[in-house]
Amino acid sequence: MSTFLATSVTPLVIIAGIVLGFLLPAVGLLWKNYIGLLLVVLMLFLYLRIDTEDTKNSVRDAKPLGWALLMTFVFMPLLALVGRVFFAPILFSGIVLALSSPPAAATGFWARIFKGDIAFALVATAISSLFAVVTVPASMLLATGAISSFDPYPMILMLAELILVPAVTVLLLKKAVHIEWGRVTRHTAHFELVVVFLLIWGSIAPGIESVRENLLQFGLLNVFMFASLGLGFSIAFLVGRRFGYARAISVGIATCVKNAGLSLVIGLTMFGPSVVPPLIANLVAQNLLIVLLLTCFKSKLTK
Repeated sequence: MSTFLATSVTPLVIIAGIVLGFLLPAVGLLWKNYIGLLLVVLMLFLYLRIDTEDTKNSVRDAKPLGWALLMTFVFMPLLALVGRVFFAPILFSGIVLALSSPPAAATGFWARIFKGDIAFALVATAISSLFAVVTVPASMLLATGAISSFDPYPMILMLAELILVPAVTVLLLKKAVHIEWGRVTRHTAHFELVVVFLLIWGSIAPGIESVRENLLQFGLLNVFMFASLGLGFSIAFLVGRRFGYARAISVGIATCVKNAGLSLVIGLTMFGPSVVPPLIANLVAQNLLIVLLLTCFKSKLTK
């Protein structure tokens, strides 16, 4: 897929999933019970893309990886605390969940578009996802435990199912089947887009009524999420410039391209549809930010 098509088609697919979630929620509800499985499929493809040598190289260069983890699991959750001042407790819970989530599988894709370090982006995403099994419940407990009766253990179990099971499955699969897995994943991009499309549509559908009930509030959530993700990207990129442009842009993207699918699945299961508005706002805001960044970095990308 060419750079032009990739940068055009992927946002359109995501926007289509959001729009159809709003317009035809009844259809999206048909596969509501399978959105967890769709997310597992995406995580499987993420881990299949990771090469052992790439992992070793990224881990050896600990400073940029540490910076990525710090931005993902410390700075962004702390930034989410600002939302407590402006939004109701259930919406604040959604904000914390969205901003404390690990990077999305699409981080590697966008790292390639922005001429970043693709291998590093994939490794950072995979390692962050593994850490998320503990860090996301911990962030939720620390941020919302005082205002709600939040039990972290069910969330830990769900994250383990969605993240650790695919990781272990891929590890066993690679040990049992010795083929060039890179060639396999090069031909799965279109299939993954279909999965993303269905995941977004099916995840949004149950919470649409909560959004429609207060469109002004949803607009404010979009502004808050866009500002938070934009600030996160800026700090991650500017401080990360000491590691070179390729690593810096990869850390920046990992910071702002959150795993919206994961947060939607967790949010719906743990809190119900009332927590969905900030999670949808997160999905909308990060894609608007990517479009803005494509414009800002246009001269760099066309060289």
